[in-house]
Amino acid sequence: MTINFARIEDVEYVLGHHKAVKLLRKNHAPLIIAFLWSAFKEAHRQAYGSRELTTLLSDFLFSANEEETLYPRDPRAYLEEWTQEGFLRQFYENNEEEATFELTPAAERALLWITDLDKGEFVGAESRLLQVFQLLRELALGSTQDKEARLEQLLRQREELDQEILAIDNDELSRLDPTRIRERYGLIEETASKLLSDFRQIEENFRQLNARAREEQITRQSSRGEVLDEIFSAQDAIMETDQGKTFNAFWAFLMDQYRQDELDKLVQQIFKQPELSGFRNRSVVPRLKMSLVEAGDRVNKTTDRLVEQLRRFLVSRAFLENRRASQVIEEIEQLALKVKSDPPKQRFFIDLEGKPAVHLLMDRGLFEAPDVLKLDSENLAAGDAGAVTADGLYEQLYIDPAELRGRIKALLRGRDQISLREVVEEMPLEKGLSELVAYFGIATNLERQQKAIINEEQSETIVYQKDGRDFRIDLPQTLFLA
Repeated sequence: MTINFARIEDVEYVLGHHKAVKLLRKNHAPLIIAFLWSAFKEAHRQAYGSRELTTLLSDFLFSANEEETLYPRDPRAYLEEWTQEGFLRQFYENNEEEATFELTPAAERALLWITDLDKGEFVGAESRLLQVFQLLRELALGSTQDKEARLEQLLRQREELDQEILAIDNDELSRLDPTRIRERYGLIEETASKLLSDFRQIEENFRQLNARAREEQITRQSSRGEVLDEIFSAQDAIMETDQGKTFNAFWAFLMDQYRQDELDKLVQQIFKQPELSGFRNRSVVPRLKMSLVEAGDRVNKTTDRLVEQLRRFLVSRAFLENRRASQVIEEIEQLALKVKSDPPKQRFFIDLEGKPAVHLLMDRGLFEAPDVLKLDSENLAAGDAGAVTADGLYEQLYIDPAELRGRIKALLRGRDQISLREVVEEMPLEKGLSELVAYFGIATNLERQQKAIINEEQSETIVYQKDGRDFRIDLPQTLFLA
């Protein structure tokens, strides 16, 4: 439904039905906003377990009711109400007994809107204007088919770069003044916050696409082969939407190790500036990479659930079909017993569609006796074991997974993540390929606990030495997370 905000009826519909507006109109809206902001935004958390979030809300209510009992209800009752009204999403993940809570897109919008009411000391008009100009240039340059125009634009950019390089060579390095530094940083902070909030809506969009595809499959009476074909077609169709294409491009960009290293370097560099020394503790930028990885991983898991849920649907349908077949067979047997003593008089009383599958006894092959292995146990002589080497018994390799996990944990200190390639570079392999396979096995187990990421779309080359020789092996990009 397209909303026309110039029509009173459309505006009335939005104010009456949008969950973000409902949140702001609640009697205890200050409690909802303050708690959700402190629990999710200030703590930079994407999700909570049920027990942990209930404990946090209990402490928050105790502090709020210290002088006067304004919020008398039980913490669990508040969480259930907020979930039913669409401010929190409650679900069970990885067959866990404890429910998981996360913000809904409506709650994200409400928090983002109310925090936008408290603007900073100044509005970065220049930064926004420069951003608009830059986007317009990129759009004009990327969408035009005029070769001359594109060439002219590229030459102009090269001229500007040459002038800047010449100025640096002449010791004429220009630096942004403190006001512009804070202005640019404010725009970065605002954009990063909105990007993280947008991921809630992206995940919700994928969830709706998945649900719509699943409903279409369930309502159709198709064979299992047709349903399977439609399942994979639906998944491909989801990823071919504008939402799917933009997310795939974002994920490929984020998973590029070079881009990740560049992002880390840029973040460290800007917070070394004295003008931004007091912003780091309350900023989302230092943890932006990990937050984006977590949010993107959740979106990927949402799309993967489509195949899993439809697989379960196929299993249930197969069970129903088998049960129906058993019922039909029982009905045939009962009818056969009824006509056993009084068979039909006519010669042909039933027609079978298609050709019956006939398995004749003579179609089977004749019995063939197996070959009997005969060992010559006569004329045995004593042998000489002196020429037999037992070195292989002492060269067996044992890989201790606990030791490898300890290495990963030690290297992760002070870092958000580390790749398998970096682990091998800092602690070279001692036992060759077997040790590398053990590392990869650990990453596979940690991926289920969301402590590692195996990106099959990217690869990394690992180099190690064994017996004085260099070996190179290509593996999917593997990241261990703190």
